[in-house]
Amino acid sequence: MMARIRKRKRWIALGGIAIAAYWCWRRSRSPYRHRFTDLTDALISPYNLGFCVYNWGFTVLGGRRHDAFRQRVFELAELRGDEDVLDVGCGTGLTTLRIAEKRRECKVHGIDLSPKMIEVARNDAEERGLIVDLRVGSITDLPYPDAAFDVVLTNIMFHHLDLAEKRQAVAEIARVLRPGGRFVSAEFGPRARNLVERRLAKGEYTLYRSHLVEAGLTLRHEELSPFIWGLQVYYRVAVKPDGTTAGSLEEERT
Repeated sequence: MMARIRKRKRWIALGGIAIAAYWCWRRSRSPYRHRFTDLTDALISPYNLGFCVYNWGFTVLGGRRHDAFRQRVFELAELRGDEDVLDVGCGTGLTTLRIAEKRRECKVHGIDLSPKMIEVARNDAEERGLIVDLRVGSITDLPYPDAAFDVVLTNIMFHHLDLAEKRQAVAEIARVLRPGGRFVSAEFGPRARNLVERRLAKGEYTLYRSHLVEAGLTLRHEELSPFIWGLQVYYRVAVKPDGTTAGSLEEERT
């Protein structure tokens, strides 16, 4: 009985997301990467009534795998507790606030293109008594000085960017990383497999190794794991060389 109820809830959530997505894509005249913001803003609109459809949808549709995904990102960050951390494309703060809660000594920052998502994250942070710097902004033009962070995170956001924007985004991440700093990414992979995915991702569904290399980062770890809804995720850790950084993943394998 309970399994049937959970399945029904998932279909209701999926139907709501599909309707909102269709409505936003049909009406939006924004540049491509702003259209998903239009969608998520529509899903967050009921938040003023005390309910965030976006967060609820992830929890219901993703279940334990979604929670395991967030936890894996946290583990790969390998935070000691004294780092400056930036979560780019932080959304409603699902990963950002998890880090701020588990590593309260860290200075945690989050940035997202959606003002409504940032509003939700700020409200949740306040309710949980967390100190987090949350800003509205774009990954292609980060409003931070050079070498400002020890760790930069992204998760499930590079499919919103075309190839030129992906390269620009990784270059910005490399710019704000300190020498020896780590870029931890968890992005869809390996490629768009069908027409729907290619349409949503402008033909390129993932972050590629070449983008990291072009930005001067050294790949230290890579794994491909199941995500939710039959999708897979590439977890990667790349390091900004500081002159003493160990060799790349390819060098370790040889």
